[in-house]
Amino acid sequence: MIIKLSKKWADWLVQNSGQADDYEVYAYGAECMLNELLSDLLLIVSALLLNKTFEMLLWMVFFTPLRMHLGGIHASSHLKCIFSSFLLSYLCIFTYPLIINFPAIMALLLAISVFIVFKIAPVVHPNHPVSESRKDIMRIRAITIILIEIILICIAYRYMPIFVAGVATVSVFSVCLLAMAGKFYHPVLSH
Repeated sequence: MIIKLSKKWADWLVQNSGQADDYEVYAYGAECMLNELLSDLLLIVSALLLNKTFEMLLWMVFFTPLRMHLGGIHASSHLKCIFSSFLLSYLCIFTYPLIINFPAIMALLLAISVFIVFKIAPVVHPNHPVSESRKDIMRIRAITIILIEIILICIAYRYMPIFVAGVATVSVFSVCLLAMAGKFYHPVLSH
């Protein structure tokens, strides 16, 4: 369904003054946008139903920017991507209470996350290669984002309810785990 809609969108763009040579770019961009939109809608609606809206939005705010620039493993289909995002987000949201009473564990997870970002950023998927100059930009952005997020988590830990820092911590750590998985496991994907 997503691919079909993406191709229709790309067709429309080409018919309405878009460049025919950019058809694949339009289709891929629309595909990514629709996948993200469906995934985010599912997460927000389910969070509303489970009374976890704030936690979900917080998870998304810390997860998305770092994930975009750090990279990592990707699912082999849109359905698997949406399902994996759903599982990962709720795994984080329901497990953060296990760490919030242990500041040393939170600090360790954040230190490991910073180390991972500095060591491997960005993790580019083999099916979507990018130029070396783009990789340099992604690396700088990933490092900047992780440092800003760490500062925000420290501020949240000090001045907000502890669960805010807990959700943010597991969110950042989950992105870094996906990056590690992507670095060491690259299945051939069609997505």
